Amino acid sequence: MTGSERAKAALAALADGETRSAAPAVGDAETDDEHRAPADYRSVIERATAATEDVDAAAAFVESVGLERLERAVERAERGVSGLADDGREALAAFERFRVAAAGPVAE
Repeated sequence: MTGSERAKAALAALADGETRSAAPAVGDAETDDEHRAPADYRSVIERATAATEDVDAAAAFVESVGLERLERAVERAERGVSGLADDGREALAAFERFRVAAAGPVAE
């Protein structure tokens, strides 16, 4: 599957509301399988923010990380009174706009 086909598939899944990812939930005991170190909500929000710059990157983020994980990262940022909570909420709003755009025009 080409990168473009993957992006289209991920956006279609996003439009259908299938935002779950196989990625683990953000939590204190979570580990990043790639690095075997505690995952950091900051990196999730930063990756999401960067991914909103490009549709392919956004689709890849949804596919590899997932919006539920981003939502939990935002919640942790809010509890930690982190300025990243605003960035995370903005990223979530951008992903919602992508979802609406991927769903196509509304039939009247």
